[in-house]
Amino acid sequence: MRFFAAAADAAGTDTATARVERDVSVADAAAQAGGDGHELNQVLSISSYLVGGLRESGQKRLADLTDLTDLTIDVLPPFAGG
Repeated sequence: MRFFAAAADAAGTDTATARVERDVSVADAAAQAGGDGHELNQVLSISSYLVGGLRESGQKRLADLTDLTDLTIDVLPPFAGG
């Protein structure tokens, strides 16, 4: 998991690794990896996600992805001015 900008601030880190169940959503996996705090959950609700380099909905289930081996999820909150 890679957190950028406000997501990194809310998670307290810019990278995290987590083992999660296949039936969770991309956003839930990010929340678990980042510590599942209230501030992080607020940021995650407005973030965009890149999963393996492809844009995906935060509601996409990990079980619906074809390959979870060494999967990287990027959490991209809205950026000011761009």
